Amino acid sequence: MTRKHLFKFLRQAFAMAATFIIVSLVLDWWRAPNVPPGAAALPLQTIQGRQTTLAEAGGNRTAVLYFWGSWCGICRHTSPAVDKLSRQGIPVVSVALRSGSDEEVGEYLKMHGWQFDTANDADGAWSGQWQVRVTPTIVLVKNGRVRHSTTGLSGYWGLRTRIGLLDLLDS
Repeated sequence: MTRKHLFKFLRQAFAMAATFIIVSLVLDWWRAPNVPPGAAALPLQTIQGRQTTLAEAGGNRTAVLYFWGSWCGICRHTSPAVDKLSRQGIPVVSVALRSGSDEEVGEYLKMHGWQFDTANDADGAWSGQWQVRVTPTIVLVKNGRVRHSTTGLSGYWGLRTRIGLLDLLDS
């Protein structure tokens, strides 16, 4: 490959990457959930028996609020990344959207080996308050305030980078 071809390839790769990033950011902005008034204090009862709020979940650390569904194909790819974050000590509270009874959601989590705290939103009321339109939706909360959200497929390193940036820049 000549230098000219290499330069042309790199320029096209950069343009494609920049386009992908811009489209992703626009989609995240457009699909962002609406934060209900007093969201940090809204109670969440997990199927694991824990009562919490978003403000309590993370304290001064970045916490992950993860809206997903057992019926969601993309969630099957994102949930392992969220579970890994949880196992590494990142505060995670998930909301299972219209995924059955507490027992069914618990069995689904157990079947996949996922251990993140999960609130069951069997009728979609909690997700409706947030106007979640896409699953998965991941909301990053710090000091009781929503700082960032993303939708669709997310990997471990993408989420870890976002959390790291929030921890670094939003002290």
